[in-house]
Parts: sequence; structure tokens; C-alpha cells
Amino acid sequence: MEHFGDKVASFLRNAATKLEELQLQGALGKAELSDKMEELKKDAKAKVHQFKSEVHSFVADNQETIDKVKGKLEHLELQLALAKADTMDELKEQKKNIEKALRELKDFMKKD
Repeated sequence: MEHFGDKVASFLRNAATKLEELQLQGALGKAELSDKMEELKKDAKAKVHQFKSEVHSFVADNQETIDKVKGKLEHLELQLALAKADTMDELKEQKKNIEKALRELKDFMKKD
């Protein structure tokens, strides 16, 4: 069975790769780029929801750690739930905020 940290790390690598691909596709029209971002957000939201339901099974019986992991996942979930970006600036801002939330989760997982 795959360890919770490994599952999260794999998700983080995949999400970072997809965000980098979006950056490279910046030449695409805004509508197509926005649609791709929404697809990435939808996939990531499903994975975050799964992690939140599994955290108790995989994190040691330390309620403080469980709460911190859930908090990081909820922050990421909030960033992913934001409305579809209507402008390129909004799209860039969402991307930046999602990357920051991913980085914070990754840093926390490395720490524990």
C-alpha cells in the first residue's frame, strides 16, 4: 500500500508539472488556457478531497499533525475552488496562489 506522504508527493509533482505546462502554453488563447486551468483545478480538487478523507488512516495518531495537514489541504482546496478566471491577470494570480498552496503543503510534508 502506498504511503500517504508518497501519494501527496506524487500529486504535488503532477500538479506542478501541469502548472508548468500551462505556463508554456501561455501563447494559447485566454479562453483555452482558462479551460485548461479549470480542468487542472477540478482534478486537483478531487485528489485533495480524497487526501482529506484518508489523512487519519495515514498520519500517525497525532491530532495536531492531522489538523495541520487538513488545514494545508483545506487552504489548497480553497484556492482550487475560486471562480473561473475572466482575465489573464486573474488566471496568473490563481496560478500563483495554487503554486504557493502546493509549495506550503509540500514543505509541511517534508518537515514531518
